[in-house]
Formats: sequence, C-alpha cells, structure tokens
Amino acid sequence: MGILNYFLPFLLLSAASCDDCISDKSQLAHVRLRKALLCDYDRNLRPVLNYKDPVRVFIRMILKYYNYDIHDNSFTIDSWFAMSWVDQHLKWTPDDFDSLSTLHLADSDIWVPDLSVYNRREQSGNPAAFDQATCLISNLGQVSCVPPVHHTSICVADLTKYPFDTHNCTIRFGSWVHSGEELDIQVAKNAINTEDLVPNGEWELVESRIVKHPGIFKCCPNNTYPSINFSFRIRRLAGAHAASVILPAIALIILTFASLWLSPDNNQRLILCYINVVNEFLYVQYISWMIPMTGDKIPLILLFARDSLLLSAFAVVFSLMVKSMAEREKIAPAWVSKIVCIFVAFKPGQFIFLDEASFKAMGNEEDGAAILAQNGGPKNNEWRIFGQILDRIFFLVYVIVYLGMIIGFTP
Repeated sequence: MGILNYFLPFLLLSAASCDDCISDKSQLAHVRLRKALLCDYDRNLRPVLNYKDPVRVFIRMILKYYNYDIHDNSFTIDSWFAMSWVDQHLKWTPDDFDSLSTLHLADSDIWVPDLSVYNRREQSGNPAAFDQATCLISNLGQVSCVPPVHHTSICVADLTKYPFDTHNCTIRFGSWVHSGEELDIQVAKNAINTEDLVPNGEWELVESRIVKHPGIFKCCPNNTYPSINFSFRIRRLAGAHAASVILPAIALIILTFASLWLSPDNNQRLILCYINVVNEFLYVQYISWMIPMTGDKIPLILLFARDSLLLSAFAVVFSLMVKSMAEREKIAPAWVSKIVCIFVAFKPGQFIFLDEASFKAMGNEEDGAAILAQNGGPKNNEWRIFGQILDRIFFLVYVIVYLGMIIGFTP
C-alpha cells in the first residue's frame, strides 16, 4: 500500500498528460494540429531522429539599413535574418487536419538554432542572434523563421586615406554551444539581399560577400565549430568631407605661394606669412577634431597638414632672414658678388632681379659687374639681389616639395 501511495501522484500526472495529448475532433484543425505537434515535444533537444545526425541550418540576410561609427569602431546593421531547417518531430499528414499543410509557431515553442554574433560590440548579456520570432512550419517538417534583428559588431577604423577611406566590416555568426557535427550552418541562395536597402547618407555599400569559416581549432581536434562571416566593404561618400577638408588645404597652399611670391622687402609678405601660420595651425586642430586619434596609422591628410604647418613656419623664418639681408649696408663678400654677377649677366636674371627702370637703362650690357655699377653699385644692390636669388630658389623648392607631398599623400 505504501508503494502504491508513492507512485499514485506520478500515475495521475501521466494520465493527465495523456489526456492533454488526446485530440478533440470538435476543435479547429490548427488547434488540434498544434496540440498534436507540441505534445511531448522537447524544445531543448535537437530535432533529429538519430542523435548522430547534424541539423542543417540555412541562413540568409535581407539587409535593410547599415551604419558605421568611426569614433566607436562599431558597424551596425538592421536586417531580416532568415533561417530554415528540417525538424523531424514537426511532421504530419495534412488529411488528418482538414488538409492543413502549414502552421505558425513561436520560437519559444520549438527548437531553434542557438546562433550568436561572435564579434558583437557588447559582449555581456544574451549572445543570441535574435530575440523573438514566429516560425512557419510545413507538414514536411520544414521550419522557416525570419526575425527582424539589430546587430552591432566591432569594426576597427583605418583612416589612413581619409576622407577617401574604405572599410571592411564583418559580422560573424555561429552556434554558441553546438559543434559542427551537431549543427551544420549552411549559406542559402542569395544569402545577402540588398533590394530593400535604405541608402546611408555617409557610406556607400561597395561589396558584400559571405565566407564560411571551417572552425578547426587546435584545442578541439575532434570537433569543428564553423561560423559564417557576412563581410561588407563600405566607402565614404567624400563630397562634403572633401569640401571641408581638401579645399581648405588647397587654399592654404595658394596662400603660402602668394606670400613667397611677394618681394622680400615688402612688409605685406610677413603679414601674409604670419596669417598663414595661424591658419595652418587651426587647420591641423580642425583635422584632429574631425578624425578620431586611434591606432598607429596616421591619416595622410593629417601628415600633410603637419608638414604644411612646418613649411609655413619655416617660410616666416626665411622671409625675416631675406628681409634682413636686403637691408644690410656692408659690402657683400666676393663670393656673393660673383653669384649675383652670374645671375644678372643673363636676360632672365635681369628681368627677375632688376627693377623696370634699371632693366631699361642697362641697354645691351652683358657684364654683370657693369650692370650692378650702373644700378647703384654693389654696396646698395648686391645683398638685395642675392636675397632675391635665394628667395626665388626657395619658391621653386617649395613648389617641388608641395608637389611631392600631394603625390605622396594622395590616396
């Protein structure tokens, strides 16, 4: 009697459970079908008849929107994440249920693959790739789920070619618990659908592709842990950035050349040089504010701004030096006189380094010393002309240096 009292609750529970599974013909077909399918169904067990067989899950992504944050190194997508597989325990004969061949069930009622995002931005919390879904079941056991998802993955920015930069961002999906021998993830046809993609105002999707990682690791030689990589290559729409970053750089280069083209003894030249240095410094600060200072790869535009600032600062020093040289009253040494005579002996040198009145007054004179003697003597002119010679050489050097910088820093 004691043994009977012990087992009686379990017998009553089993009887109640059997009563729940009994189909009532008066109920609607989909109600009877749902009860029949979920009776004794364990959603924690893989839906295979032989436990050695893997569940083959096909996945695809219907992309809706994407965004990339270079300051946070995060790539975000909004999509419909489509999954399909065969559940051996969710099959029925349609004739037994008023020819009903499909049924909708919540993911909380059936087994669903434990897919997760391996490289998601926030590693804490639930790693599941989706939260809730309503799945469509066919009478052949085919299960299809298309939940809307929001995924954010880590994507480290490479701003070397800013503002003409491109980035390769990947979202990696895989099973959180099961090995490849238990859950086989496959790529469905048309795995990335972009027909309904809403354009991003800052980034252009150049390419999307899928790569399956075999998941072979040294720690687990007898098992595989495969994953699917959804890779996206995006390119910055550089129109607005070029207007705010590239055009000011060109304007500063023109300002530098304009200041150097003025005569060394012109006070406006120094004023322009000072203004140029201040503007170059502000430009470097502006670039530093626009671009996050992360990683060991310095943006080429920042290197260009840095070098341009140094060149403009050196132009101030050189302008002061040449101006001081032109105001000297001491007689120039012989080597300075020789250099000056060589340059003014030729027509191009006379045209560049002599004023208009002196150029007309010298006639057909070709001797450099004689030309200098006609134009006020070596004491007054040689230092000034020597400074002009250095100034024009300096200008040509700057042109060559800036051309080299433009070629070297152009992405």
